[in-house]
Amino acid sequence: MKFVLETVSKCSGRLGSLSGVDRLASSAKFQTPALVLHTKGGSVPHLSKEVLHYLTGAEPQLMQYSLNGTVHMEEAVRGCGDGLSGFVAQKESVSLLVLRDPAEPCQPGYHEKDVVPVFGRSGRKNFTAESYMSLVEAFRPDVYVPLFDGDTDGGSSKKREQRSQERTETFVEQCLEVHRKSEKLKGASVLGPIVGGYNKKLREKSVQFVERLKDDFAGYFIAGLHSNGISATEVKEAPLLDIVSSVCQQLPSEKPRFMFGAFTPQLVLELVVRGVDIFDTSYPYLKTQQNRALNFSFDTSDSTVATRKNELDLTDACWAEDFTGFVDGCQCLACTKHTKAYTHHLYNTREMLAPILLMIHNLHHYFEFFKAIRRHVAQDTVGELIAHINKHVIVPVTDGVAKEPGKSLDGAELKESVPVQVEAKRVKV
Repeated sequence: MKFVLETVSKCSGRLGSLSGVDRLASSAKFQTPALVLHTKGGSVPHLSKEVLHYLTGAEPQLMQYSLNGTVHMEEAVRGCGDGLSGFVAQKESVSLLVLRDPAEPCQPGYHEKDVVPVFGRSGRKNFTAESYMSLVEAFRPDVYVPLFDGDTDGGSSKKREQRSQERTETFVEQCLEVHRKSEKLKGASVLGPIVGGYNKKLREKSVQFVERLKDDFAGYFIAGLHSNGISATEVKEAPLLDIVSSVCQQLPSEKPRFMFGAFTPQLVLELVVRGVDIFDTSYPYLKTQQNRALNFSFDTSDSTVATRKNELDLTDACWAEDFTGFVDGCQCLACTKHTKAYTHHLYNTREMLAPILLMIHNLHHYFEFFKAIRRHVAQDTVGELIAHINKHVIVPVTDGVAKEPGKSLDGAELKESVPVQVEAKRVKV
């Protein structure tokens, strides 16, 4: 994998391009800031391969596969003999293997000296560096992150952060030793994990460690700042940005920086400004799970932004007779062919098409958002885009779990209200 840094703007981050994946045609190139498609079990949630191709124009994509979402497939992938990309019929795209699904909350604890716990469909499985690299050789990803301990967040103790950094060094060295000797992984690229929680000194040590092994790494993976899932949308921005800014200033500029999580659009822009290059699509997926359609504006000439909601709850009865698309002017399949009223009906009748339409829209909206980001980075005007997005009316989400139509948030069946008849009494004045 090759990264070419094209532009570094004064206040808006970096523009670059990823290419050089041996398995693909030399013309396959991805502009950064870029998105990696979040998958579950090897496919984009709710979408068939044909619908995904319709959405992306059948262009090669960066596909993210998580260990906890694919570990149950190990035996089948070995039997296939064509790697994970061949097994899930995505050989035309770049495969990136990470340890944990950024859309699924981590289960804290279970720390042991020589293993990293991974929770998949079959429960917990402990991985040593040896067993992990055996799986990587079977999966044969184009890019992967070596085994590391990134189970930290804003509430982690200093001792836990230090253990994370120390254990990561041991795991990475063991994985690289296998990688250098492996014939099956000759064309694969490795990302160096940067860990240490919210401790700047430990982050500095982590950067120094990967720099000592810089010839082995094609890029860097910033981890250990949140517990994945909905926690990434609620993370405290100031301390996170302070750490990321410090890390990116220490990292060399000629290699890409990856950082995954369901970050809000505002936080994504702040991370771009600080030098992060590649994100993932777990945010639009989680919004789909919450029955929300992304509605935020990234057109800085939009004068209605102060009264515009950042997202729409399609289970709300207010859309029952709204026969327009999710977002005015959106050219996605869902908005041009379907309406809010129809999607609201689909949710009420529990039809599988509802999340499919919502996922199509949310992914399209998010990809268009990143096109806008790249334009603003080129013009050095990301600050204007941040100010614009901050003007939206923020629609709160009661919790991280979507409410089923006809049920309360705790899952209980809603009963129809019965009008109370009050006997009128004449009062003498």
